[in-house]
Amino acid sequence: PSLHPPLRPLRLCGSFLSEIPTTGAAFKEVEDKLDSLICAYVAAYWWYWGEQRNLVLGDCTTGYIVIPAKSQK
Repeated sequence: PSLHPPLRPLRLCGSFLSEIPTTGAAFKEVEDKLDSLICAYVAAYWWYWGEQRNLVLGDCTTGYIVIPAKSQK
């Protein structure tokens, strides 16, 4: 699927290894980079689309999470 807003190439992505380690500190480093990229994109998606294309699960009192909604075609 295409991403809108688009995900532009980042210097962060250029630092990924061609082969991802499966254990140890090197794996944790790759995992942290992927996690930060996903979190940043979801935040940008929320900022761009708001409730139009996102779901807010929970509330301000008990906590919540924002997730992109499945597109309606």
